[in-house]
Order: sequence, then structure tokens, then C-alpha cells
Amino acid sequence: MSAVFLIAGISAVYLGMCAFLYIKQDDYIYFPERKITATPLTFGIPYEDLHVPASDGISVNCWLIRAGDPTGAVVFAHGNGGNLGDRVEKYLLLRDLGLTVFAFDYRGYGNSGGSPSEEGFYLDAEAVVSEAGRRGFGGGNLILYGESIGGAVAAKVAAKSGAAGLIIESSFTSAAEMAKHYYPAFPVKLIMRSEFDTLRSMRSCACPVLVMHSPGDDIIPYRMGLHLYESAPGPKRFARLEGGHNGGGILVSAEAREDLRSFVKDLMKGRE
Repeated sequence: MSAVFLIAGISAVYLGMCAFLYIKQDDYIYFPERKITATPLTFGIPYEDLHVPASDGISVNCWLIRAGDPTGAVVFAHGNGGNLGDRVEKYLLLRDLGLTVFAFDYRGYGNSGGSPSEEGFYLDAEAVVSEAGRRGFGGGNLILYGESIGGAVAAKVAAKSGAAGLIIESSFTSAAEMAKHYYPAFPVKLIMRSEFDTLRSMRSCACPVLVMHSPGDDIIPYRMGLHLYESAPGPKRFARLEGGHNGGGILVSAEAREDLRSFVKDLMKGRE
């Protein structure tokens, strides 16, 4: 009987942990910050502070950072932590490549309204893409750039909108695969409510793609970046980043920056 009670006790604990992960999973996905600590003005660059309505009425805060003589534009979807103020140097890097930048915060982040959700993230990005179109940057000269969880957002929107190109930095194949990587003992496909299925979107994306990932990424496995690259059906390139997930990336990767520059130049060729 003691063995039966032991098995029953272990099963109860296991099921309790499954229930906990199901209920609390959003706390492991979204890490928003409301306070913005830097803007382009911090670096002496002017910008416009916009509030764009998503299709469900949520106000999306967007920064419009104009390039001097733009050949195109980029919508930047950031990662799951902090807010758009933590990536200003990346926006300025893209601006220096001749792209007008539309950087935005997801709902629940920074000065955007609402609360984070997967479907909400897609609606927020679509609203900013529409705003870029109203300002003269349609699919033919608009690039989607996704960082980490933003890769899932950018890939899905790019596949739907017919973007000129897609850039994925340090992203994963899907939320379920990430959960399986960290919690292999649990039935994550049954537990996960959010999909963030970058791989599925990538397979539907016909535009040119640049995937960038670091072998030293300590949060998202390098193999996931390679899998995303391999799954892209259209013209594609891969750039090897340096450093860890949060301390590395495009800003510390000189060779990858040249790959990025070349990719953007080729995409925008003839649009000057």
C-alpha cells in the first residue's frame, strides 16, 4: 500500500505542477516594463512619438525615426522583456542603413495600452505596418525585423503582409519547443496556450529572409536559429552573431552587421 500512496502522491504533485504551469505560463513569457529610460533624443536623434490604434482599439505607442534620405523602412518588433527604450541603438543602426524606423511597444509595455497576449502582439504589429503604409512605406519597401519573441511576431506579419524582407535576430522555432527545452518532463504541447510559432510562419514567408543567431546564445538554442533558416522557402541568408542572448547580438557582431548591411542594400536596390 505504501508504494500505491507514494505513486499517488507523486502523481498529485506532477499534476499540480502541470496546472501551475498552465495557469502561470504568461509570467514566464512576458516581462514588460512601463518606465522608458532612453529615447532617440538620448543620442541626439529626433523622432516622432505616435499612438496608433490596433484593430481592437488598443493604443500602440510607436516611435517614428526618420532616415535622412530613406530607401525604405523597417518595423521593429522587440523581445519579451523591457520596452522599446532598451533597443534604441539598434534602431539607430537601422537608420544608418538608410531605413526609416517604426519601433513600437506591445500592449502592456511602455506607454502602450492593454495587457500582453499573443494575438494582441500580432494586432499591434499589424497596426504599425498599416501606419507605415499610410506614410508611404508599403510592402515593396518595408522590412519586418523581429528580435527574440519578436521574431515570431515579425514572421507572421511578414507572411501575411507581403513585406519586402524579413530579419530574424535570436529567435526560437515555437513557444512549445522553448518550453520543451526548459521543461522536458512536462506535456508542454497540452499545457501551452500561446503558440508563437515562428517556424510555421517562416514556412509561409516567400520574401527574402535574413536569420541571425549566436552559437553562444544562452537562452534560445543555436539549433533553433538554424532550423528557422533551413525552413525559409524563399531567398535566404544566415549571419552568425556573437555573445549571449542579452549581452550579445547585432550590436557586438561586426561581421553580422556587414551581412545585415548587405542584405538591406540588396533588398532596397533600385528604390533610392
